[in-house]
Amino acid sequence: MSQEPPGKPLDIDALRLAVALADCGELASAGAAIGIGRRTVAARIAQLERRVGAIIFDHSGKAVRLTAAGDAFVAEARLALVAIERAEQLARNVAGRPDRITIGSTPDALYSPMRHLLEDPILEEAGLAVTLAVMGIEEQIVALTEGRITAGLINGPFPATPRLEHRLIASSKWSAVVPDSEARLRKTASLANLARKPLVMIARGRSSLVVDGVVAAIRATGAEPYLAQEAPDWPAAISMVALGLGSALVPSDIAKSVAIPGATVLPLVEAGDLPPWPTTLIWLPQPPGSRGAEAIRIIKARFG
Repeated sequence: MSQEPPGKPLDIDALRLAVALADCGELASAGAAIGIGRRTVAARIAQLERRVGAIIFDHSGKAVRLTAAGDAFVAEARLALVAIERAEQLARNVAGRPDRITIGSTPDALYSPMRHLLEDPILEEAGLAVTLAVMGIEEQIVALTEGRITAGLINGPFPATPRLEHRLIASSKWSAVVPDSEARLRKTASLANLARKPLVMIARGRSSLVVDGVVAAIRATGAEPYLAQEAPDWPAAISMVALGLGSALVPSDIAKSVAIPGATVLPLVEAGDLPPWPTTLIWLPQPPGSRGAEAIRIIKARFG
């Protein structure tokens, strides 16, 4: 088939028509979908095929079918239309000055749930720009009641607060973090193994439930844990392991995100038997139809 000399690029309507005909398989139906008549569809498809230099549709049967060249063309046309629609939406959002919302997060929630949320364009496409505020649980609750944040991501238990709503959005199993020298000796770790070594634990004031849970789990193996070091947070605990001060039990999402030379992450044999490390979304009811209510709906939908 002869090809028309290069000219102006294909227009969006030609791409939409090709996709419509591929979906409908009939000239009249494709025309009705975009508001033109059957003859106009036939003429524009013929023009499109001349422009491309290949037969895109096979008209020999009762239904119009894509040729091999048509399959390739329409697949790319669909992607192009999606990209165009997203470009239009982003332009409208920028022109409309996206509403800015502030989301609170505990330091631990930054390693997985918050990262996934900020990497997803879903809020941006809804015209919402995010400001991140890293703060503790009680500070987030105060910020919610004062209207300084729209929602928050927290780990662990939180105090009962009037009207506060919450939903579990992620949970992480546990991994063992051991010095590199020990990791060369085995590919997994068990609670019994860890009980024979000094342990680095998160500070009790940071999460007493974690400390008590780890101690109880190790005692259930018949051993008494040796809590040698206390760390203010999980990255500090991993750093202490790298320095050879002991081993640690760390939420897997965090352990795999914080790479520190000298410390190796090993699967924990009993990981499935320990209560998971939770991340919870908290918020206060927002006025129906408000941007805050829309943001909360989007975040809840993002995490299922």
